[in-house]
Amino acid sequence: MRVYSIGYKMRSGKWAFRYECPASDAPAIAALRRKAIQESAKVDEDRPIGGFAGLVDAWFTWQDALPATSADKRAASTIAENRREAANLKDVWGNFEPDEITRTMGYDYLEACLTATDDDGKLRPRPEKGNKEIALAHLILEWGIRKGKLTVNPLAKLRKNRAVKQQRLVTAQEMALAVEMGRQHGGPQLIVALALRTAWLCIRRSVEVRALTRHAITDDGILWTDGKDKTKAKVLIEWSPELRATITEALGVKRNKDAGTILIFGNMSGLRYTKGGWKSILHDLMTECEAAAAKRRIEFRKFSLQDCRPLGVSDKLDRGDQDTQDATGHRDGKMISQVYDRRKQKRAKPAA
Repeated sequence: MRVYSIGYKMRSGKWAFRYECPASDAPAIAALRRKAIQESAKVDEDRPIGGFAGLVDAWFTWQDALPATSADKRAASTIAENRREAANLKDVWGNFEPDEITRTMGYDYLEACLTATDDDGKLRPRPEKGNKEIALAHLILEWGIRKGKLTVNPLAKLRKNRAVKQQRLVTAQEMALAVEMGRQHGGPQLIVALALRTAWLCIRRSVEVRALTRHAITDDGILWTDGKDKTKAKVLIEWSPELRATITEALGVKRNKDAGTILIFGNMSGLRYTKGGWKSILHDLMTECEAAAAKRRIEFRKFSLQDCRPLGVSDKLDRGDQDTQDATGHRDGKMISQVYDRRKQKRAKPAA
């Protein structure tokens, strides 16, 4: 018997629906055609498939396709971090369907982060990392609701792990020693040391400093683009004698003969450092600083580009500068007070 078939096949190759009836039954064929037309209007083309792992991958694909001007698009540095976080989530929940994930599973995940161990079996709690990964899972599941994969977000208002935040405040002595050791060893270590000083002087994020180009250098100062939100107004950090000397020294670092000259803090080939490459050179610089500090019997703790922004903010607040918020590019002072203000002592004038 011949069969009449009608359906809707999505680009993924999966049938959204498919109906059949005898090819000789004209009334049934007409009814199925009407039904198919109605159903096709309801189809959400290519909803994410492949369980939670498929939903995660689809979310990243969606992010990659968003225009740069979209308010929903995350910064490249944020997405890179999200991919690392998502890998852990997929390892644990990848085989579940999104609507199979429960609130209890969320708490189990957070609990596991409190008792995490390293490859040698030593206890290495990661409460803050766990909080960030759960926050990403919540975001992706919320997007999954929009795509019809579940109806309620099980991770909504989940109580996160309590964590003691490390309020690292780099000292002027530590910054000076890093630059001294960078000059002593030259090359890559000097590039990294001058980047540390620039991050401090200009109150910039790591990603912004490592991506700094000659095009940002103006007669009035350095014009910085927000590393997380390209739609924000650019921030001009005006020249000071120390900042100008730092950039001049960075531009004067001798690199390979065929090196590009666009990046201020590029590697010896003029290219942007990979995350691993930068981390390796920073480790070498900090090791040299620790050795020198031990000989001189002075205090020194390793620090990174991320630690320099809080130092710059704390210095400006301690001086009573009125442009700290403008310098950071934040739209309000909440982040400044909660994250970047690392002053150990605050000063104020008496009431009268």
